[in-house]
Amino acid sequence: MEKINLALQKWKTALNQNEGVSTLAVILAGISRFLPHPSNFTSIGAMTVYSGARVRGWKSFLFPMFILLTTDYILSRVHNYEMFYEGFFLVYFSLMINVFLGKCFLKNQKNLMFVSGVALLASVQFFTISNFSVWAFSSLYTKTWDGLLTCYLVAIPYFAGTLLGDLLYTSVLFGILDRVESKVKGRISILKNRIKKEPPFESKRVTLQNTK
Repeated sequence: MEKINLALQKWKTALNQNEGVSTLAVILAGISRFLPHPSNFTSIGAMTVYSGARVRGWKSFLFPMFILLTTDYILSRVHNYEMFYEGFFLVYFSLMINVFLGKCFLKNQKNLMFVSGVALLASVQFFTISNFSVWAFSSLYTKTWDGLLTCYLVAIPYFAGTLLGDLLYTSVLFGILDRVESKVKGRISILKNRIKKEPPFESKRVTLQNTK
């Protein structure tokens, strides 16, 4: 019984310290990039916001950055495009801002309306910075205010996919996986309490012998 109790305590501690369910959610959300999806309708924005809110410390930045680099590398090889295009660092910087937004506003927040508001903010800032990067580092648009405005206008249809993806996936991550993690921790606590209440095996055997 003591060994089982110790194992349960270790599992609960691991969940509390390493955010096991949250970390797994971040990884799976990143891997979902490989699934077929409409243009810009991905879980990347939601994944970075969720990581900031639910993964502790520097890992909240490291995990999504590692996943982004890894999946970008694979996708660049599959679809034959340059991974480190001009201005890519601004796109990555924008996604790290999402982590910061999650850490600042959603660390102790589970209200889905509030979560959706932060997801909207994350979508807008990503749209602004990523398309500024396109204007600044590509030859598609003239380096004038008119060129910048044209760049943003052309990108509006793609923004719809980004926004819908961020809103949907943040609802899934915060609405479902938060409950999964709470239930896992709750069941471990219940099982641990049951084990504490049960008399040790030796005590049971002595009791049975005394009743004969």
